[in-house]
Amino acid sequence: MSLLAYRVCRASYARLDGAGAWRVGGRWNSPGRGVVYMADSIALAVLENLVHMTREDFPSGYVVVSAEIPDTLEVLTSDLVFDAASRNHARSQSIGDDWFDRRLSAAMRVPLAAVSGAWNYLLNPEHPEFRRIVVTRPVAFEFDPRLFA
Repeated sequence: MSLLAYRVCRASYARLDGAGAWRVGGRWNSPGRGVVYMADSIALAVLENLVHMTREDFPSGYVVVSAEIPDTLEVLTSDLVFDAASRNHARSQSIGDDWFDRRLSAAMRVPLAAVSGAWNYLLNPEHPEFRRIVVTRPVAFEFDPRLFA
């Protein structure tokens, strides 16, 4: 059985090319590496957006896109534990940069900082096996207004 990962994002970022992470970096990558960030459920993908928004940011123009990772594709796992309040990403970026640069796998499971015991998935579009990941067409997504009340 394959693994499904989800991304809730503005439609322009649904290509899963890592362009945003390439420009600004992220918890698991330094700028200049096109890592694609996904979550193991739509709910966690929503949460990943919410931790970066304010009440004034009520989002519109969002979509949900999923990626089906075949069970025959190796998925590495990082067990690094986070202090959710920490803004220091040096250790996780070092792990992610090494994984990306060495093309260790097309996907890596990493701990979610906002919820202990939950997981995100990183995808490496530069890995030769990335083409085996099946990406769905984006579908319009609306945030529940109560999240911003």
